[in-house]
Parts: sequence; C-alpha cells; structure tokens
Amino acid sequence: MEIRPFLYVNQIAECGSMTKAAAALFITQPALSNYISKLEEELGVRLFDRSVTPLRLTYAGERYLAYTRRILMQVGDLEREMRDISRNQRGRIRLGFPGERMICMLPVLLPAFQEKYPGIRIETENGSAEQLVRALREGDVDFVFLPMWEKHRGISHQKIAEEELILVARKGYLPEDALTNPEKRIFNRERLGDFPLLTLHRGHALRSRIDLLMKELGIQPDIFLESHSNMLSCRLAAQGSGVALVPEISLRMLAEDGKTEWYNLGETPVTWDVNILWREDAYLGEAEKDLIAMAEALFGGNAAP
Repeated sequence: MEIRPFLYVNQIAECGSMTKAAAALFITQPALSNYISKLEEELGVRLFDRSVTPLRLTYAGERYLAYTRRILMQVGDLEREMRDISRNQRGRIRLGFPGERMICMLPVLLPAFQEKYPGIRIETENGSAEQLVRALREGDVDFVFLPMWEKHRGISHQKIAEEELILVARKGYLPEDALTNPEKRIFNRERLGDFPLLTLHRGHALRSRIDLLMKELGIQPDIFLESHSNMLSCRLAAQGSGVALVPEISLRMLAEDGKTEWYNLGETPVTWDVNILWREDAYLGEAEKDLIAMAEALFGGNAAP
C-alpha cells in the first residue's frame, strides 16, 4: 500500500495551505494540487474546501484524515518493530515539550541518547499541555514531557522527576511580613492574592497547577499579565511588575543579575510530578524504551534536572 496520499493529506490538513504543505513535503505546489485532485477523483469525493483560506476539510476529508492518522501511526509502529528485528537502529523519535522546558531538558537527554543511538534522529515540538496531548493522540509526536498530568484513557506515563514550584520577585519587592522565614526565603502562600501575578495562559500545565493551588487556598489571584513564557514572567517580575510562580527548573535560565530573588511557597513545598507520556497502543522499540529509562535516570525520578 502506498502511504503517499496519507502523508500528503495529513500535511495539507496541518498547514491549511497547499503552498505551505508543498514546501514542507519538498515538492511543487502544482504537483501537490494535481495529486490531490486525482486522489479526490479516484475517491469520488472532495477532501478539501478550496474556496476558503485556510483550506478546510470537508466531512469526507475529516473522515479520511481520521483513518490517515491511524494508518500513519501503525506505519510508525511497524517501522519501529522492523528496526528492532533487523537491529538497524535508524529512524526518528519525536519529542514534545511545553514552554521553555525543552531548553533545560533536551541538552541533558540528547547527548546520552545520541551516543547510544547515533542513527536515530530526534525531532521536537513545542506547545501547551493541551496542544501536546492532542499531538500525541494524533500521532504527531511519540513522547511528551509534561508536568502535573492526569491519567487519560489510551495514554501511558512514567514519572521522571518531582519539581518544586517557586515564587520569583524583584529583590526587596516583597514586604517582610509576607515571609514566614525571611532568612530561609519562605513566602507565606496565603498572601499570594496580595500581589500582581505574572503567569501563563490557560491550557498550560503550570497555569492549571496555579489555578488549583489558588482554589485550595481560597484565593482570587490578581492576574496582571498572561503569556506563553515562564521566562517572560520571570523577567517582568525582575523589573518589579509583580510576582511569578514557576517550576524550579526555570532557575537554570534566570540570569544572576542581583535583582531577582526566589522563594519557597511555605515550609512544606508545593510540588508537581514531571512525566513522560506516550500512546498506550504504540509499539515501543528498544530505542524508545531506552529513552524512557535514560530520562528517568538522568532526571532522578525525584529531582529536577
């Protein structure tokens, strides 16, 4: 069975444009358009509504795409199993990371993995928790590294780290009475509603954890700014625009400028698990299993990288 029509339809659906899809597929736009027209003629249906921009799937196109994604996932499983049988460890593994987490985690994981599997290419995707879980379900990524993840049907996970959530503020920004222990820099989390909060948009795992924490504390947060970047939140906090709640892994990216301080959220820290996720029905080859084991070993299972 030729998989080219599935690859082409999937790419067009992702790009919403024949021109962009053709560029991603390294073919000309007329060639791609002609191929899809012939495919639609053979099927006797229109897959795409070309009268709108971006291109929109017809009902038939939506059904075709649903089968397409299942077929491409099965092809990927087949390739991984054949790779194990032949011992020819070549191919690719696609990893998804939320926010700036990739900047801290990938440089730790990639060298160890490439040393053992030089023939396997690592590709990465970045997005919110919702986007990454959807990409995993649709077969666009093989693994997702995601904090505070709740079990969903059809997805397996393995804990690889436990991280503390910390508060970041400009040095001297917080009054002393907001700290239960100034010497140890322990912030009274009951006071979180007293300061403008710099945080992420809804849909991000961190924002979900912050919303849950605020609900547990019975606090209505004073959200000053929402964005897609923890680093932006930290930099604005360093300028005195408010406070930011970020994972401790973000400390690795904070500049030692003498302006920023971080605080624990109480004597008992607020933590979340960092997990690696994959499709429950996916075939995990030797390389995939080793990647999971390496991530667990490198990130400690109970300590942030």
